[in-house]
Amino acid sequence: MNVFLSVFVACMLNTVKHASSVEITKPWKLHYSTSTPEPDLERFLNALVVKPNDLDPRILALSWIESRIRPNIRRGDRGRACGTFQIHARYSYPMFTRPKGFVGWNELDGYHYIRQECKRLENLKYSVKIMKKYLSLMDKKKLHPCHHNSGFYRKCNPWYKKRLDYWTSFFHFAKTACSIKTKIIEYKHDP
Repeated sequence: MNVFLSVFVACMLNTVKHASSVEITKPWKLHYSTSTPEPDLERFLNALVVKPNDLDPRILALSWIESRIRPNIRRGDRGRACGTFQIHARYSYPMFTRPKGFVGWNELDGYHYIRQECKRLENLKYSVKIMKKYLSLMDKKKLHPCHHNSGFYRKCNPWYKKRLDYWTSFFHFAKTACSIKTKIIEYKHDP
């Protein structure tokens, strides 16, 4: 790993660790608990960041909303939502993996494929790749990332959206600060 990327990841690690220990309840109360173990967070950041400017704060915010940035989380929604982003494999498989997409797709006949997709979504690199594809589609349709929870055709839950906006801003600020820190270190080491 590039030394400057290591500095960036180390800087972001502190921010992500803090965020993973915070829970926000209505009306806007912060509760603190045990954070996600550092090795898990480091693994997550390494799957997410190839270059410091690649980091999409929305991905961290969505992971916080869905699992408080826990890569090894149990399946939610009665076993149908998988991985740190709690993505529904019954949608991601036909949308991104199945050659014909939703054409002729029958969820009941595709049970085996859905189980396989769910298992793949529990792999961080794959899950991040799929989340980036979802966000890209949302960007094309000019949708807020809160549609990850509500679907592309329904209204967003206001509480979900509020917290997502908060964490997106939080991680965006951290990314900026860590990028500056990395640039300063890079400048000092530049001959």
